Amino acid sequence: MSRVAPTLRLIAGLSILTIILFASSTPSSAQGCLPGSLQRTLSQIRAKFGPVRIVSTFRRGAIMAGSGRRSLHASCRAVDFHAPAGKRAAVIAWLRANHSGGLGVYGCSMSHIHIDNGGRYSWNKCVGGRRMANR
Repeated sequence: MSRVAPTLRLIAGLSILTIILFASSTPSSAQGCLPGSLQRTLSQIRAKFGPVRIVSTFRRGAIMAGSGRRSLHASCRAVDFHAPAGKRAAVIAWLRANHSGGLGVYGCSMSHIHIDNGGRYSWNKCVGGRRMANR
């Protein structure tokens, strides 16, 4: 019995360590880390349009695709979310008129919206499909 107890403690300790390491390196949808300005923007959207579904806030080590530069998600200064059903275009229009930070709109196979508290900019990105130019 004296050999089993230390072995079980070691296994339990390694299991807990694995869970902690895994949890700290995976994307988070928790909003508590977001700056007040982004939390207020999300609250205004909820009040005006209804509930949103958070996709991502903090992502340890996140970089902007194709740039190699650190993403604002890496410091929990950005949030990706799904607008309420049928209200995506209205939410985007409202953000363009009222949000003072960055606004990113994903299209094609991804339909979430990105906002951050960086500089005022806007982008549209098609992921997982082809965006066709209007003729």
